[in-house]
Amino acid sequence: MTENHVPTVGVMCIDIATKLQEHFGKNYHSYIAASYVKYLEASGAHIVPVWIGRSRAYYEQIVNQLNGILLPGGAVFIDAADMKNHPNLTNDCVASAEIIYQLVSERNQLARRQNDAGGYFPLWGTCLGFQLILIHACQMQKVRTDCANMQTAMPVHLSKDYKNSQLFGKLPDIMAEKMGKEPCSCHHHHYCITKESLESCNLSNNWHPLATQKDPTGLEFITVLEHRRFPIFGCQFHPERAAFEQLFASEDLCQLGHSQLAIDLAQVLGTQFVKACRRNRNRFSSGLEKARHLIWNWQPVFCGHLKDSHWLQCYIFEKVVDYPKGLGSIGKDFCD
Repeated sequence: MTENHVPTVGVMCIDIATKLQEHFGKNYHSYIAASYVKYLEASGAHIVPVWIGRSRAYYEQIVNQLNGILLPGGAVFIDAADMKNHPNLTNDCVASAEIIYQLVSERNQLARRQNDAGGYFPLWGTCLGFQLILIHACQMQKVRTDCANMQTAMPVHLSKDYKNSQLFGKLPDIMAEKMGKEPCSCHHHHYCITKESLESCNLSNNWHPLATQKDPTGLEFITVLEHRRFPIFGCQFHPERAAFEQLFASEDLCQLGHSQLAIDLAQVLGTQFVKACRRNRNRFSSGLEKARHLIWNWQPVFCGHLKDSHWLQCYIFEKVVDYPKGLGSIGKDFCD
């Protein structure tokens, strides 16, 4: 099998954060925190923004061109109760994530039936993205649990069988020991996925919890997991923040999560995901077509100076946005 040395990974947009919209204008509909882009680029990937609120045909086409997709974190409403509590939020990303999850699952099932190791399609979910994967795996049944609001760095308590996994199979023992003692994962959430939730949705046989933590009330929740057969992964915390979201204008509640250990953990997770993406054989039809889609066609805005900002840089997009045309010749086809 020929490995794809420079995989092209999609990062799904998230419905625009209220603070970004307040500062940059109400014309903006979605965003991607630049830290996700840098996080994946640091492991050798090229990045493409994946739009939200589009037709199934769009997602079918983009999945056939990309080598993997990351679903990021964010604040959106999932059900009517969320909408009542947060009337200004939108949720186009929820329906988009559902289509992506369905397409990825179908592709992986087909690859497994055909014994095609190189045909599978990796998917990663972080925080909200992690929850969306399991919500859609559970077919929109209640799988999320309310937990205490957490905005802090915490240790990672690995499961007893973490070595029997794609993500942590080669994790050095000394690093595993440190992860269980030192705060190395940035948590920003007030919903959780528990082992009991997986069991109630009949997901335990297919999903392997690799690490857990407890909220201030003692509720144990899953912090890292992976699918037992397919290259689908998720974590409740934010590995991309370790090296790329050192806040300074607003209080950095995850300050301890920028340690060398936290950065090493982020690199392990990012590297394993991108490594899985390298096994996928999808290609754009030409170098020019790939160039049209790359995130480099847009410039991130600086938002780290804003009071209470959660990010240093973000890519922000209007609702009517598309990959540019008319880039001209770029020379040798770099998709070969």
